[in-house]
Amino acid sequence: MKKVLIASSLERLCRGERSFLDRTGIRILTAATTDEILRVHKLEKADLIATTLDLPGTGIEEIFDIIRKDRELKNVSTIIVCEDTVIHQSRGVRCGANTVLSFPIDTAKLHAGMQRLLNVAPRQAYRVALNVAVEGHFKSKPFLCRTENISASGMLIRAEQIFSQDDRIAFSFYLPDGTRVSAQGTILRVIKAGTASSSDVLYGIQFATLAPADKSAIEAFVRKETDFKRSLDSSSKTSVNKSSNTP
Repeated sequence: MKKVLIASSLERLCRGERSFLDRTGIRILTAATTDEILRVHKLEKADLIATTLDLPGTGIEEIFDIIRKDRELKNVSTIIVCEDTVIHQSRGVRCGANTVLSFPIDTAKLHAGMQRLLNVAPRQAYRVALNVAVEGHFKSKPFLCRTENISASGMLIRAEQIFSQDDRIAFSFYLPDGTRVSAQGTILRVIKAGTASSSDVLYGIQFATLAPADKSAIEAFVRKETDFKRSLDSSSKTSVNKSSNTP
């Protein structure tokens, strides 16, 4: 589980539409002040901190000095966003930030920097759509749901059954090639899909037990689907280019 601690003022940009931070296996923490960043990091031991330079509270240089000198806190990557001036850029560097970005924020650069520091592969190579029925059991009671997407580490499901974060479920389903996958997983995220209907609740599941053969089958499926999508995108671009060059 990767933990990302984000300044509240950056959360909307970091968690934009289809952000890689929405994956299972990534937990988002937020803080409104520098003192809260230190408090949450001491408690949770974040893998990445993304903050602005002038967040309210104790001076950010002092906060990061404490973090860098603490044996249990120092192993964290950092991104600092600041004004595009020499003074502010220098302050970011003095904080020991791995990456210093300036306003106005280039969200593509921000997301790419976060992925690099977390060592997380881009979404398109990580998770693909999979709409199949899933048979599950929760507290010995059976339920049915459907997948939204899947990777070798987890999946997103849509279910009428009401779950809570950290609930553990057992499930099985068939991949398109006929491979039957059986595993257990933990609910990491609960997402309302826009209505109060229970059928419109999405659940992000992290696989807790997954046989090596099943993991290999899922990886092969993801790889095949990703390669197919890339070939379609390439063909589409080629067709567009040919059309644009036609007299």
